[in-house]
Amino acid sequence: MNSAESLIKSIQGLSASPGDLSALHGILRKAEDSLRNNWDVQLATLEELDPSIHSLGYLYLLEGLTRGSVSKGKTSGVVLLMSRFINRCDAGQIRLASEKFVTLCKRFKDRVLELEDPLRGVAPLVSAVRKVQISAKCLTALHPDCLQLCLEAKCYKAGFSILSDDILEVDQPRDFYLYCYYGGMICIGLKRFQKASELLYNVVTAPMYQLNAIALEAYKKYILVNLIHSGQFSNSLPKCASTAAQRHLKSWCIPYYEVGNRYNDGKISELEAVVVAHSSDFEKDNNLGLVKQAVASHYKLNILRLTQKYLTLSLQDIANMVQLANAKEAETHVLQMIQDGQIHALINQKDGMVRFLEDPEQYKTSEMIEVMDSVIQRTIGLSKNLIAMDESLSCDPLYLGKVGRERQKFDFGDDFDTVPQKFSMVSSLSQLRNRNSLSSYRSVPQRSLCVSSSSSDTLLAGGSSKEDERQSKASSKKEGDDSGDLKHWLDRNGLPPCKVLLKERPAHDQNHKPIHYVAASEDLQKGDVAFSVPDSLVVTLERVLGNETIAELLTTNKLSELACLALYLMYEKKQGKKSVWYPYIRELDRQRGRGHLDVESPLLWSEAELEYLTGSPTKAEVLERAEGIKREYSELDTVWFMAGSLFQQYPFDIPTEAFSFEIFKQAFAAVQSCVVHLQNVSLARRFALVPLGPPLLAYCSNCKAMLTAVDGAVQLVVDRPYKAGDPIVVWCGPQPNAKLLLNYGFVDEDNPYDRIIVEAALSTDDPQYQDKRLVAQRNGKLSQQVFQVRVGKEKEAVQDMLPYLRLGYMSDPAEMQSVISSQGPVCSMSPCMERAVLDQLTDYFMRRLAGYPTTLKEDDALLADPSLNPRKRVATRLVRLEKKMLAACLVATVDLLNELPDTTISPCPAPYAPSLK
Repeated sequence: MNSAESLIKSIQGLSASPGDLSALHGILRKAEDSLRNNWDVQLATLEELDPSIHSLGYLYLLEGLTRGSVSKGKTSGVVLLMSRFINRCDAGQIRLASEKFVTLCKRFKDRVLELEDPLRGVAPLVSAVRKVQISAKCLTALHPDCLQLCLEAKCYKAGFSILSDDILEVDQPRDFYLYCYYGGMICIGLKRFQKASELLYNVVTAPMYQLNAIALEAYKKYILVNLIHSGQFSNSLPKCASTAAQRHLKSWCIPYYEVGNRYNDGKISELEAVVVAHSSDFEKDNNLGLVKQAVASHYKLNILRLTQKYLTLSLQDIANMVQLANAKEAETHVLQMIQDGQIHALINQKDGMVRFLEDPEQYKTSEMIEVMDSVIQRTIGLSKNLIAMDESLSCDPLYLGKVGRERQKFDFGDDFDTVPQKFSMVSSLSQLRNRNSLSSYRSVPQRSLCVSSSSSDTLLAGGSSKEDERQSKASSKKEGDDSGDLKHWLDRNGLPPCKVLLKERPAHDQNHKPIHYVAASEDLQKGDVAFSVPDSLVVTLERVLGNETIAELLTTNKLSELACLALYLMYEKKQGKKSVWYPYIRELDRQRGRGHLDVESPLLWSEAELEYLTGSPTKAEVLERAEGIKREYSELDTVWFMAGSLFQQYPFDIPTEAFSFEIFKQAFAAVQSCVVHLQNVSLARRFALVPLGPPLLAYCSNCKAMLTAVDGAVQLVVDRPYKAGDPIVVWCGPQPNAKLLLNYGFVDEDNPYDRIIVEAALSTDDPQYQDKRLVAQRNGKLSQQVFQVRVGKEKEAVQDMLPYLRLGYMSDPAEMQSVISSQGPVCSMSPCMERAVLDQLTDYFMRRLAGYPTTLKEDDALLADPSLNPRKRVATRLVRLEKKMLAACLVATVDLLNELPDTTISPCPAPYAPSLK
């Protein structure tokens, strides 16, 4: 007893703080053997403890108390003790001994089933699941037990509440099988056949080395549920099912296959005959009720097909067409389908006619909008979870190591299912694999191939500095050599006769080589084909990887097209003159990713140079794009590994060892500045590097000429006349100047597509937020709305913002719709509210203008200086154009303020005004 009293004092004194609980946990583990002595001591001990305060100690004592067999007379008392503890225990404490808590709960389930009173255990186990669950995404060992009790007790709604969470983390496969199987049965009990089908599908397609009884029973129910829900049956399993399932499930489910085949045939008499012939099998499997529901659904499916052909039918006609006994049975089925929402119809009781109607749902009610919004939010959440799981798995060294070892031993085929489904895509890459290269790579000492970036060599790769110097000297000596000239290289490799030539102009920095550009070699008229580059001279992912499917696979799942192209050119650069692309890469090095204003993308600017963009949203976009490039760089090794060496001729050059991040960023920016987005081609060809294309061609916003893909080539048809020697320009797409600077390093002051962004958001603290959000959605706006202020359209943009901002100031739901749909500069709302809205806009535009360190006059003075740094010049051009649009918006807002009838009225207070940024 002394030891029991000492233990009680320890439990009572060490159950307060986390540090004390850790000490108590150690004491309890040491005393665990002595806790099993006798019932009376432990029972007396439990009475001195509070399960909500002393949960950890209570758990150890109760687990020891229930460890052995319990007589029938004491079972009810033990169940009561366990139930009270599970309901009242502290989640934080029991998670310190979660395995012991799970064991106790499973024991509780067994005791409840012994008493044949499963309902008694439903509420405690639902509570236990929530307490032991670290997050809603995690599947615990108690999920299956809880669902089993719900099934036994026919308490389906309680079980369905657990199924509402999306499970993303699974510890034990058996728990997952049982969770989905029991969950599917609960959904069947609730007539939620679509959800049941999804859960049973998860069991059937889960990875397994050999067929198990859970999957077999799940597949039988899956066949019947699909017939009931969608009237569909397939003789083949889903392609993602394991080999064991594909081989063995069908042979164990022959009666169910016969039901499915007769169902597909559409002959109800043959279907019923099969059911009668195999009724003993169905009854043995406890599936006879489901089979009868499947037969009944056949009638409903046929009635549903009639609604697609007829507007009006008599009940007797329906009975004849769907093979029912009489009109009364037809009426029963039609009424049930109307009640379930499967069809929309009216029955005339006088003449027995049925009139089929269209679906009355117009998908514009607030309830339907709520439903769609919840589905969208759930889809977004699932997408984020999948991306997070993909990133976690892709970077797991243990997993990658295991996959790598198994790839050396096995040839991926349809029978190989030990790799999780996410990596099943890799099997399509096996044709690119050089298996010997991977195995031999492990015997080759790893060596660092990274070198520092060079200011004059954008695509510099990992050769030695001496080799680079030697090649540089050799190329300078042979400047006139045709082997290094881009135009001569193109001519030798099949470029058809064209009407352009390469000219050069001096670079702003005298340390850099002159910049080449494409000019007309003769007078051109609108519609002339300036040049046509054959596909054999165009770099696309399809050409790089040799397979369109693989190219799409990589860029869809791992890298962007630009990253793949940049990586390919860096590898080719390492080969020097051995590369077939040497003259083209040499020209890209010469251009250094500069636009026709002799400026690189801000991605390559220093921190001090990025300060030129202070006040402009472009600065944040540059930093965000740079982070994206870092993420691309971190994926390089994974993609290289997935393809078994991304390109077969580089089996030993692991990307991040061959190229530093700075080199990759320079190459990425260079490719970004010259890539062409082709239209009406496959995904693997949509981004292309075209010799004679950008950056040799200058971009222009008001030009309509584009590089287009034609049969076997990429050609340029000019949209205006040119004199011989004039530089050729192409359209860069409808991009604002911020994108032009980020992508190509220039700003077009005559850009008709230039714009700035204003983001507005309804206040989530507003008690009427939901009402206002629904009103906004009905009028094509979102709770967080982006407004585009286009150059020359500033006044129209301000007037477009006003109705949305007014909505935030309203409190009367009846007026909200008229407010947001109103047109014109001034709404019929109160003058003080209108002034408040306009004052908010005025303050916003003034605040944005104040965020720039210079004024418009100071910008003009800077641009008048011919010696201004090119990067500062182009940045000043951008911020100057942004400030001009903001100033025009401010003027338009002030004009609207001046139009108010009484300028002496003060603005109304607005605690829930929309935010602007």
